[in-house]
Amino acid sequence: MGNIHVGTSGFSYDDWLGTFYPPSVKLAHRLEYYAQNFNTVKINSSFYQLPSLPAVYGMLNKVPEEFEFFIKAHRDLTHERKNAPETFPRFREMLNAYRGEKKLAGVLFQFPPEFECSGKHEDYLRNLVESLKGIQTVIEFRHARWINDRTMEFLRELNAAYCIVDMPQVRHLPSSRLDATADIAYVRFHGHNVEHWARASTRDERYDYEYSDEEIWSWVPVIIRLSKSVKDVYVYYNNHYRGKAPKNARTLENFLESYRTGSEIPHEPPI
Repeated sequence: MGNIHVGTSGFSYDDWLGTFYPPSVKLAHRLEYYAQNFNTVKINSSFYQLPSLPAVYGMLNKVPEEFEFFIKAHRDLTHERKNAPETFPRFREMLNAYRGEKKLAGVLFQFPPEFECSGKHEDYLRNLVESLKGIQTVIEFRHARWINDRTMEFLRELNAAYCIVDMPQVRHLPSSRLDATADIAYVRFHGHNVEHWARASTRDERYDYEYSDEEIWSWVPVIIRLSKSVKDVYVYYNNHYRGKAPKNARTLENFLESYRTGSEIPHEPPI
């Protein structure tokens, strides 16, 4: 059985003060506190702006040896791809800093709905993944036509992990499927705020969702099953508003521990 790593998407949110972070924890010490509770985090800010190398090394120095980072790819590589040639070398240099300290779990490429399933875009994905040889990549699609057997085989050929997502089924958003296409599996929880995903809303409104114990428990057998076919499973909660992500992540860890000690688990949920 592979290792299961549970964490959150991002860690430095002001509205986590008093819910996850004690009020006494200063901004500069949030990552240190986070790393006392979880062994992995997905960095979201890199989607908007690449951090400087000094900032990266500052983060690396705040976490224990076994801690791992998953990095979200900059939007120039996924959304505004005309700028990719200029941004990619700087992005890879940043990744190598994490990699050099053996704290890089991988990279998440989240593509927009406009990134349609086509031969041209398959070529782009192949070149992107092959340009990061030695770094584990995860691909999250937002266009429904990608979710098919052919795509899964294509990802297996690249050893790129398909991003399993739990999110509202609205508009153009594709339904997910349970597939392990690489040496790792990757699960991302966005919440079920259908109303706010169906219309323009703020980020906080969209991710203001708390999973119930029943919802979390129903995913335990899915994650366990994935762990039996890969080396590692990475699970990240993105329902960040007011500390709901770390709360749900802790609950999942407790439920996984219950499984390991022999508690019964329910049937897998249909997704």
